[in-house]
Order: sequence, then structure tokens, then C-alpha cells
Amino acid sequence: MKNICIKASALALLFAGASFFASCGKKTDEPKPTPPEKKEEVKPTPTPADGDLPEITKVTFRIGESHLHSKKGIHYLGNNAQLTFPLLAQEQLITFVKEGDTWKLAAGAPDKFLATEMIQYFKNDPTSAAPDYALWVKYYDAKGNEVNAAYADAKVRNQYQLFVFPTDVKAFEDSDDEIEFDPANPRNVFHYEYCDTDPWNKSFQWSAKHDPEGKQVKWLSDNEPVGMKGYMQFKKMSYFTLHFALWHAPKGKLEGGKPAPFYAPNKQFTEGGKKIFEVTLPVYVCNTRAFSDRLKEGHQGGPTPYEQLFGDDATMADRLKKVLKTEDWMKIAQDFVNIYKGTGDEKGGEEF
Repeated sequence: MKNICIKASALALLFAGASFFASCGKKTDEPKPTPPEKKEEVKPTPTPADGDLPEITKVTFRIGESHLHSKKGIHYLGNNAQLTFPLLAQEQLITFVKEGDTWKLAAGAPDKFLATEMIQYFKNDPTSAAPDYALWVKYYDAKGNEVNAAYADAKVRNQYQLFVFPTDVKAFEDSDDEIEFDPANPRNVFHYEYCDTDPWNKSFQWSAKHDPEGKQVKWLSDNEPVGMKGYMQFKKMSYFTLHFALWHAPKGKLEGGKPAPFYAPNKQFTEGGKKIFEVTLPVYVCNTRAFSDRLKEGHQGGPTPYEQLFGDDATMADRLKKVLKTEDWMKIAQDFVNIYKGTGDEKGGEEF
């Protein structure tokens, strides 16, 4: 009897086990849950604070001797004169490149800039000042791509400003005049006017004459000094170091609702921001506008001989010879005549 009970129990266990394995292997028609859709990752708009703007590794400063049609309306006329001394050309292209953590003058770029002292014909009339030096600034990344558009974008341009200012201003050794210079306010020696537009690379003056009103290029407000376009004025014959410094203020560049002047970053930059680069260039303001005009006119159909120069004119001629490292005055004088003959058509040129 006992054996019969054991066999019955064994058969029951065997049957239960078979049923268990059969149920585990049985396929079901229940639908599998649908996996959630993968949402496309939305990346935030790049901002300077994120470090996503392209790094600037090269910058070019294109400078052209110009005149004004309005306070910001520069007009530059090209000049194709062939010169013995390229530093006398009315247009200069000066390039700096970043090597490691150091900025250096690019090979072949001018190592100095020669300027003419500005004259103001009528007080409080900016268009009566001459000459005015147009300044175009372009930034490039490591691949050689121009990246101005990224820094001029409306989302970030309130964080960037190029500062242009002189230091170590000195009178020429041959001068009896003393230069009064205050680094905290260099306006008596040097002035820079911001002339930025939206879009950054279009001409306000051209657009005002040709585009429908609703599509015209606009000047950026005085509260948005960027520095990709502007002009320089050299107010005293002197020599000095000219600085170009681009700063970033992540929290915005206005302090108390006002922008920093062209020569001094405010606390938004110095205490909460960063200097992107700073490069320098020696500048020599050797002569007056009247002197250069006389040289361009020449003497008896040719260049003006040194023997025809007297007083201040001879002094300015000596400065040019020294800066250009030559004793051949007639080649300098001939270059001025060539510049006069090479002047372009007033209807041409470029306008801010």
C-alpha cells in the first residue's frame, strides 16, 4: 500500500512539472508594449558663455584714408598708385595671428602705421574733419574661415566690444610742443568712432539710397558698440603705441545702462569678463594735412625738392625720412605725387 502511495505522488509531481514547463514555453498573443519615441535632442543656441563661438586665431585691420559724409558716414576712395614706400599708401592691411597663447604680426604685414594729423575746419561739425581713417576689422578661425557673423549676431553682440586706444604718446624729438596726454581720456590725441551696422557687412549709406525703407541697413545704436567698422582720427603730430583689444562681457557690456568708451573697458568686462586678444602697432603721425597736400601738388610739374622746403615743412620731411629709413627725399616726394594722380573717382569707393 505504501509503495502505491509513493508511485502516485511521483506521478503527480511529474505531471505538475510537465504542466509548468509547458506553460513557460507556450507563446502568447499579448501585444508587446511600444517603446517610447526617441525625441530629437534640442541643443541650446550657442552663446559665448558656452564657449561655442569659433575661436579667433587671426585678425585683420584694414585701414583706409577717407572722409566723412555724416558723423558715421565714412567714404573711402581706393588708390592704385605704384609707390616706392608702401607705408605711404592710403590703404593698409595689417594682420595678426595667434601662435599658442601669443599674438604676433603676420609675416609680410606692415610693422607700423603712418598717419596725417587731422584738421577740423569747422567746430562741432564732424564732416569737416580730415583725414579720417576708415577701419574694417575681420576675425578668422583656425581653418581660415571668417567668423564676424558669429560675433555680430544679435543674440551675442551685446557682449563683445573692440577697444582702440593709444599709450606712450610722445612728441617728436624735433618738436618744441609738449603733448598733453591722459590715458584715462585720450580724446585730445586720438578718437575712434564706432560705425557698426545691422547686417554687420552692409553699407548704411548705399542701402539708404537704393533699398526699400523696410529693408534698409540700420546703424547699431550707441549702446551697441562692436567695432567691426569704425574710423580713427589722429589729432596731434606725435608717435605712440596703438592698441586693439577685443573683450567679452558674458552678462552684457552696459554698466548703468551706458556703454564703455572706445578707450577703456568698464567693470562688466574687467571684473566679470575676459579679454579675447590684444595687439599693438606703432603709429607715427608725422605731418599735417596741408603739408601732404602741397607734396601731392608737386613743384613745377614734378616732385617737390627738399631745397624747396622750409621751417616746419623741412622738419616734417625729416620725420618721414627717418620713419621710412631713407635719405632719398625725392622718392618720398614722388610717391605723394603718384598718390595724387592715382586718386579714384568720387562716385566710387566704399561707404559705411
